[in-house]
Amino acid sequence: MRLRLTMMIGALALTGACSKVDDTTSLDTDTTDATDATDAADATDGTDATDATDATDAADATDATDATDATDGTDGTDGTDATDATDGTDATDATDGTDGTDDGLLGAGNAPALGAMIDRMGRPAIATALIATFEADATAKGETKDDYNADADPSGWAAAWVPEIKKNLAILDALDATCGNQLLAAATGDRYATLAGVLADDRLYTNSDSATCTTYLGVEASFIGVANTDCGGRALTYDVIERSYSVLAAGALTGLDDGVTSDNIALLETFPYLAAPQ
Repeated sequence: MRLRLTMMIGALALTGACSKVDDTTSLDTDTTDATDATDAADATDGTDATDATDATDAADATDATDATDATDGTDGTDGTDATDATDGTDATDATDGTDGTDDGLLGAGNAPALGAMIDRMGRPAIATALIATFEADATAKGETKDDYNADADPSGWAAAWVPEIKKNLAILDALDATCGNQLLAAATGDRYATLAGVLADDRLYTNSDSATCTTYLGVEASFIGVANTDCGGRALTYDVIERSYSVLAAGALTGLDDGVTSDNIALLETFPYLAAPQ
C-alpha cells in the first residue's frame, strides 16, 4: 500500500505541487553443659531455654511455635509470608493468580500494564498521505509520523494535527489538476479546515446497522452528506488507496484509479486472514 502511495506522491511531487527474602533457621549453639538436666545450658533438658529438643525452646529448630523455625506454619518462611515464593496469597508470589507479579493468569481484575502507544488503529493511509508527506528531511519526517501515531489523546488531536493535515490536503487537492473540488473544500476562507478536522479524528467508524460493507470511508461520507448505506470501517478487500485519493483529490468516493485491481497474494480464509509476509 505504501509503495503505491509513494509512487503517487512521487508523481505529484514532480509536478510541484519485580526479589525473594529467605529466613535463616536458628540452631542451638550452647555447648557448656552436656549432663545437667536442670542447667540452663543442658543439651538434654526438656525445659531448658537452649535445649535443642525442647518443644518450647525459642531457638528449637523443630519447634512448631518457634519464630525462626524453618518448618512451622507461623514463621517467617511459612505459607503466609509476604515474600514466600510458593504462597498463593502473597504479594511477590510468582505462581499466585492474585498477586502483583502474576505469571499469566490475567483478567478483568488483573489487567496487564500497557506500554506507550506506538501506532493507532485508525484509518489506513492517513498518516502516510497527510502527515509530513512532503517533508524533505527523512529524520524529521519519521519523527513527525511517530509523534502522530503515539498521540493517545483524542481530545487534543484537532489542535495538534489539523495544521499539518491542512497543508498536505492543499497539495493533494491538485492531484486531478483541479483545485477546490476536494471533499468539503470551502469556496472561500480556510478551504481545507473542515476536512482536516474530520480526518484528524483518526479512528475507524462503522455502521453496525448495515450488512453491506464495500466502501472505505462510507460512514464518514454519509456523515458529511454523501449519501450511502455502507457499513464503512475497513475490510481487507477495500482498496483504501484508491478511495483515499478519490476523496482527497476529486471530492468523491470514486473517481481516481490507481491502476491496481487486486493484491498479488490471495488473502487467507481463516484467521489471521492476511497472507504470510513477502
